[in-house]
Amino acid sequence: MLLEGPMGAGKSTFARALLSGLGFRLPPEGSPTFAIAHDYSEPGVPRTVHLDLYRIEDEQELEAAGIHSMFWETPDAIILSEWTSNWPLLESALLEDPRHDRWKVQIGEVQGAPFRRSISIERVG
Repeated sequence: MLLEGPMGAGKSTFARALLSGLGFRLPPEGSPTFAIAHDYSEPGVPRTVHLDLYRIEDEQELEAAGIHSMFWETPDAIILSEWTSNWPLLESALLEDPRHDRWKVQIGEVQGAPFRRSISIERVG
C-alpha cells in the first residue's frame, strides 16, 4: 500500500490506524522516518512493515536498507510505504507488478475545519 500526501497530511496516522485495526499493539512512536522501517509481527496477524522513504537520499541507500527485498521477498507481508513517489522507478515497478494486491492511498492537505482531509484509496491493477 503506497501512502502519499504532503508532509503532515496524516500518512503515518493512517498507517497506525490500519495497524491497530489489524490487531497490532503499537508502541508510542509515530512515523518511522528516522528508523526507515518498523516491522510488526504477532501471531494470527499478517506480518506488516511500515516504511518511510522520505529521508532516503539515493538508490544505493534504498538498496542498502533492504527496501527492494521487503517488497519482493516477503510476499505474504503487508507493506505500508510512505513517500514511494520519491523513487519513480521503484513506484512504477511496484504498481506494475501483478503478483501482489496494490493500493494507492492519497491523503490531501488540511482543508477548512480542523483535521479535515481528503483521502482517496485506489486499487491498482
